[in-house]
Amino acid sequence: MKNLIKGLALLSMLSLFSCTKVLYTHEQVVDLYKTKQDVMKTFGIPTEKKTADTTEEWLYRYDRHDSFSKHVVEEFHNAQTVNVANFNRYKRYLVFIFDRQGNVVRCDNEGVDLAVKKKDTVATVVLIAVGVGLIWGVTSYTANHLFDDFTLQLN
Repeated sequence: MKNLIKGLALLSMLSLFSCTKVLYTHEQVVDLYKTKQDVMKTFGIPTEKKTADTTEEWLYRYDRHDSFSKHVVEEFHNAQTVNVANFNRYKRYLVFIFDRQGNVVRCDNEGVDLAVKKKDTVATVVLIAVGVGLIWGVTSYTANHLFDDFTLQLN
């Protein structure tokens, strides 16, 4: 009986997570941004900016917002950019590095995933159906064997 309860709990957890399909990976999304204008249009003004002789770096800070229904990492909205010699330390950030012509040279990140995902409802339904079938099968098998053992003990 304990295994049945554990199985139902596991099935419930799996159905909450559901299945997703990745349409575009983080790298594919980052590769879409070629210039400062592309980055500015999508992300807005950076949280911090660092300028060197041959490069300029823009840091976008992200915060994590936890709720019961979703765990989301969202961009921190700031009113103005701060020019710094060294970036502050954040747990979640995205850094775009530009050359002097304003082209994206590199993108670094920590704790941020820009991948585009889509819920795969068919896979979720299949996963739940297989789980229900397994639990039903194990429960039926266990019930039949318990009943057989009980009958043998009575004889």
